[in-house]
Amino acid sequence: MLVVTGGELHWDRAAGDFDWDRTTCLPRALRAHFPEEPRWLDLRWMGEDHPDDPRDPRFQDCVADLAATLHARPKDELIGEDVSQRRKLRNFRWIMQGLAIMLGLGLIAATVIAFAQRNTAQDQARLATARELAATALNLRDDDLEVASLLALQAYQVQETPETLSALYQLTTHSPRLVRFVRGGGTVTALALTTSPRYVAAGTDKGSVTVWTSDGTRKVGHVSVKGEVSALEFSDDDQLLAVGTDSGETVLHDLRSGDTRQLSAGKGPVDAVGFRTSSHDLAANGGGTLRLYRAGTDEPYAQVVTALRAGVLNLAFRNKGRELAVVTAEGWRLYDDRLRTIKSSDDSLYPHNGYVSAASPNGNCFGFSRFGAVELESIAQLLQGQFPGDTSGENGCGAQPILSGKQSSSLAISDGDRAAVGTSQGLLLATAQGDPERTVIETLPGVETPSVLAFSPGAGDRLASADGSTVALWSLGNTAPTMHRLGVSVPDGATIPSQLPLAMTPDGHIAWSHEWDPDVPSTLDLRPPKGTDMSAGGQTFYEGLAFAQNGNTLYAASQNAVEAWTWREEILGGKRVFALPASTDTISVPPRIATRPDDSVVVVLSDGSVLLYNPKTEELSTPVERTAPHLTDRDRKTSGLTEYRTAVSEKGGLAAVATSGGRVDVYELPSGRRVHRLKLDGRTLDVLALSEKSHSLFAVTDRGVLQRWDVRTGKLRWRSDGAGPMAVTADSSGQWAATLAGDGTVWLWDAESGDRLASTVLPVSRSYGGAEGLGAQSNLVFSPDGKRLWSITEGGEVLSWDTSVNTWIKEVCERVGRRLTEAERARYLTAISRGHTACSEYPARTPNTA
Repeated sequence: MLVVTGGELHWDRAAGDFDWDRTTCLPRALRAHFPEEPRWLDLRWMGEDHPDDPRDPRFQDCVADLAATLHARPKDELIGEDVSQRRKLRNFRWIMQGLAIMLGLGLIAATVIAFAQRNTAQDQARLATARELAATALNLRDDDLEVASLLALQAYQVQETPETLSALYQLTTHSPRLVRFVRGGGTVTALALTTSPRYVAAGTDKGSVTVWTSDGTRKVGHVSVKGEVSALEFSDDDQLLAVGTDSGETVLHDLRSGDTRQLSAGKGPVDAVGFRTSSHDLAANGGGTLRLYRAGTDEPYAQVVTALRAGVLNLAFRNKGRELAVVTAEGWRLYDDRLRTIKSSDDSLYPHNGYVSAASPNGNCFGFSRFGAVELESIAQLLQGQFPGDTSGENGCGAQPILSGKQSSSLAISDGDRAAVGTSQGLLLATAQGDPERTVIETLPGVETPSVLAFSPGAGDRLASADGSTVALWSLGNTAPTMHRLGVSVPDGATIPSQLPLAMTPDGHIAWSHEWDPDVPSTLDLRPPKGTDMSAGGQTFYEGLAFAQNGNTLYAASQNAVEAWTWREEILGGKRVFALPASTDTISVPPRIATRPDDSVVVVLSDGSVLLYNPKTEELSTPVERTAPHLTDRDRKTSGLTEYRTAVSEKGGLAAVATSGGRVDVYELPSGRRVHRLKLDGRTLDVLALSEKSHSLFAVTDRGVLQRWDVRTGKLRWRSDGAGPMAVTADSSGQWAATLAGDGTVWLWDAESGDRLASTVLPVSRSYGGAEGLGAQSNLVFSPDGKRLWSITEGGEVLSWDTSVNTWIKEVCERVGRRLTEAERARYLTAISRGHTACSEYPARTPNTA
């Protein structure tokens, strides 16, 4: 069968062969090959421009002709079978495609599930790692605050959770008297501090002496000597540093010029050096010989043999530099023209058998620990014939703590009323309160047992402790690392404590009101971001403050009226804008006041009513009527007055009024429409706070339960125990909440999760009403950006407290001043947490100083 796809094909019936003159598509070799005309198909219509579609009916018909001939079967039968086979193939293809799609979808789903499971597993592993690091940090904080702080920050970097956030905040605020850690160039063997808060020096067993500023932020000098540093002393003017070594060297280093010179050496180790008062004259003891040097000379002008078996603890000039106290573990020596012994309480009890001894910087006090107590003696009292160990009078040695069986390893005595003891259970600080019975003992947590301790001369308000190569610097006047003083004291002339009003603007203006004196019943104070105080007296006691939205007007509310105060060139000028109705049926709780974006003023009164004042039209309206029922005289006698808790949001968009039965009504302003009546989970309501930006109502009930409600839905979001019942406040961003307890403890809360993070304590005030507790005379408010919490206390101060995580991190890193070493990373970190480096901007502690 022939298929013609091109050329010409013609059959000559007469000749019984193809017409070879006209036929062009067959080879000449087929001449006379066919006895009759063969069957042939004409496919010439399928030219080059034809799409060659196998589904073309003409093409399919041609194929059927060919197939019928080849298979010797009828053409119709083949076409029917082809259709059936095609249908089967199509169905099979659809089935296969469906199966492929299902398989692909299954593979995709399996891949997604696998990725989700992997991510979930990774998230769970990261969460578990972060929590484990946070727990480890909290366990280490009392003994090793350096590593604990770094682990807390490492945990927060792995994953931010309430647990890691709490650990970071707790480690930031832990050990408030600790200023900073610094490192010597080896094991620290001697410490010295200047009388003024200027310098601190540390000497090591490798002969290096490093001098830092008193806060440890900057190195100011370095001295290298031969042998182990055994003695250090600053001159009164902070200019010279005397260094003694166990090789017998005595070196003077000038901190101003940086020059160092060596004095004539003795034959034995130098165990003590001391400058004459207000002079650069120096005394040095070593090898059983006391050597005295004039300022500027290298040779001693006098040498005295002391022949002391136990060496000298301290050399200190006294009596205007005319006498030199030689403090030893065998008793007192006093040198003027000759060296003489001062009789003390009991020479036989001085420590020769492992007792720890020390002397104060001025040499007046000597002490040692024995039998679980610290025994102190004063050279001034002994010279006057007074009873040894007496702490009374100006010549007494202050604190003599009972250690309750603790084993002491180091001891330091201040010139005043403090003693520091390094024990196996940490560093203890004892402060005398006028008599031995009132000695206060506190733990300075965060360091291991120190081997060397030193107080600053004079007041002894600074302390340095060393363990190995690490030196911890302490400021004993510090109360909280996150606290900042505004430098303003708040007077108090009242005997009844009150929570003073406090308000802030976004640009940093802060205003408060306080009682001043009987002639001026109340005073407003305004502090610009940079500038001096602006104060103005009023004739009423202000109980609520709110800034206008433009920040140029301050509204002050009393029980009787609302006044508006403006300022120019540090001058406050005020006027009365509207009177408030008197309430006779309710207990007078402070009015709540806020300003709206349209400059209108919202005031919530103690009877539950809400007033709205428009300063442009001077119109006063009452969108919410009083909640308190009007009582008859009989009702007042039988039921008494009613106390209502109220709150208003930061921009006056919401007001809350507590009713009887533990319910709180929330109103939308200015319409006055009640949007919710919340049934609080508690028997008694203590305080309320509203935030329209975070759509939240915070309430403290039952003297310690903090609740957060969503004012959009009226649903309780969370409930947590441990809140202070005196005050509650929340920042407008919805990140923080803070509560105040009666003793002045301020708890910071994660407002999103309801987790209580950590606490700090307000400084004790000088208020007459202090007997009621700090909480009754203090108030709290967040800055508009939520980065600081402000507090005010009657008879105390206006203070701010850092609530910024970035600030906490900066505080931790500046205090520690290093990152984890490789050994510490290998010990505490895993593959998950190793990808982070806490305090990466600081160097790691090198192995030779570890």
